[in-house]
Amino acid sequence: MEDTVLAESYRTGVSRGDAELSSAAFDVDFTPLPELMNPIPYRLIFDKHRYVISRGSAGSGKSVGHAQKIIYYTTSHPGRNTLVIRKVSDTNRTSTFALIKKIINDFHLGELFTIRESDMVIKCINGNQIIFKGMDDREKIKSITFDRGDLSDIWIEEATETAEEDFDQLDLRLRGKNAPSFQITLTFNPIDSMHWIKQKFYDKKDDRAICVLSTYKDNRWCDEETKTNLELLKEKNPYLYDVYARGEWGNAGDIVFRNAKFERCPYKGDDFDEIVAGMDFGYTHYHAIELIGFKDGRAYSFAELYVNQKTNSEVIEANNLHPVLTNTKRCLADSAEPKSIQDWRNAGYSVDGVKKGPDSVRVGLTYLAGLDWTIDPVACPGLAAEVRGFSYRKDKNGTIREIDEAVGFYDDAIAAARYAISEKIKSQRFVLW
Repeated sequence: MEDTVLAESYRTGVSRGDAELSSAAFDVDFTPLPELMNPIPYRLIFDKHRYVISRGSAGSGKSVGHAQKIIYYTTSHPGRNTLVIRKVSDTNRTSTFALIKKIINDFHLGELFTIRESDMVIKCINGNQIIFKGMDDREKIKSITFDRGDLSDIWIEEATETAEEDFDQLDLRLRGKNAPSFQITLTFNPIDSMHWIKQKFYDKKDDRAICVLSTYKDNRWCDEETKTNLELLKEKNPYLYDVYARGEWGNAGDIVFRNAKFERCPYKGDDFDEIVAGMDFGYTHYHAIELIGFKDGRAYSFAELYVNQKTNSEVIEANNLHPVLTNTKRCLADSAEPKSIQDWRNAGYSVDGVKKGPDSVRVGLTYLAGLDWTIDPVACPGLAAEVRGFSYRKDKNGTIREIDEAVGFYDDAIAAARYAISEKIKSQRFVLW
C-alpha cells in the first residue's frame, strides 16, 4: 500500500470539499482514499447491506481493505462503534489489532486515536471505539459496552473458524436506537463447500446480504512471490488452487489427515502423560510453535503460537507475553536454521535442532496421519486450518502421489508438529510397511 498522507488536511485546515469522503469533525480529507484502497473494498465503503460476505483468495487484500474501511468510518462517522472478532482472542493481537494499528499509522492519523494495548481497545477522539475480542470468551462479549453509542459494526476475520451459533449470537448484538446503521462483515478463504457460511448466504438468498469475491488479481499491491506460489498450485493441487488462488469453494476430497478431529481439548497441561513441542521458523510464511499432549494413547494439539512477518526477537517477545513454550520445556526445531535456534537459546529456551533423515518428511506425515489425533481449533487455529487443507498431490492422470508430496498452501504448523513427534517416532521404532 502506498504511503499517502490523509492527515494533512486536519493539521492544516485544508479541505478539498468532498462531502462523502471527508470528516467534518476534524477536516480529515479522505479524497485520496481511492488511491489507497483496492477497488472492491473501496466500493464496499458505501454499501448498506446488513451482511457483507467477503470471500477471497490468499493475497486478495480483503482484510486490509476492511480494516481501511473501519478506520474511515471510525474517524468520520459519529456513532460508529466496531467489534472485531476472531475465534480466539489472542490471534486478534497479532492479526487484526496489529493491522488496524498499521492502517492508522499508514494514514498518519495517530493523533486522533488512543490505543490501549492491554485489552486491545482503540478510541478515536470523536468518541468512537474499536474493541477486539475472541469467541473463546463469550460472556465478556455479551457484556461489552461503548463509551458513547451502541455497537454498530462487527467484523469477523477468518470467519470459517467461527461456528454458526457464534455468528447468530453476534448478530443479535446488532440492535439499538443510537447507531446510524448496523453491519456485520465476514472475511474468509472458502475452505469447505459444506460450510455453514455457504449454506446460509450462498445456497439461500437473503436480500440483506451482499456476497463479494476478490482474488489476488484484484489486489494492486500483491507481491510477485505470492502470485507465483498461488499459480504453482494449479499443477500441484487443484483443491488448494480453487480455494487459495481462485477464491472458490473447496471440495476437500483428497485430504491427508482424515484421522484428525477438531474438538475442544478436555485436558490441561498437567493432565497429559507426555507433552512434546516443535517449532518451525518463518517470516513470510508462519513461525509456528505446536504443543502435542498424549493421554491414554491419544494425541491432543492443545497450544500454539502462529505468527508471521515477525523477527525471532519479536516472536520470542510474543511468546513471553502469552507463553506457549516455557523455558523448561524442550522443543525440537528445524535444524536448517542454527542461527534461529541460537536466538531462542540466548533467550533462555531449551531448543534443539531435529535430526532429519532422508525419509523424515514421509515418516512424520504418515505417523501423524495414523494417530488418534484431536486438534483444538480454538487453541490451535493455524494448525487446524492447515490440516483441513493439506491434501495429496496427484499426477496428470489423477493418481495420488507419495505422502511426502502432499501439499498445503501453508504447512508451517504441520512441520512444527512433525518436529515435535520426531523423537517419539524413533523411540517407538515406527516402521512404514
